[in-house]
Amino acid sequence: MPPPDTWRTKLTKSEVRQPRTHLLGVDARGTPADIEAKRNRLIAADRAQASDTFVHVRWKRRDET
Repeated sequence: MPPPDTWRTKLTKSEVRQPRTHLLGVDARGTPADIEAKRNRLIAADRAQASDTFVHVRWKRRDET
């Protein structure tokens, strides 16, 4: 018979969360402030946490070289 779960073990189990990785599509002309604003919007919308990893994917438009 497994040991009964106490409120303490339930609390510690629910708080453990592995950091996730988020890809941020960033325009090649984007400034560091623009990138930080995108990151902060994800965190404010509760779609990410500050401890998550954010990968910046830079892209250019077709007319740019």
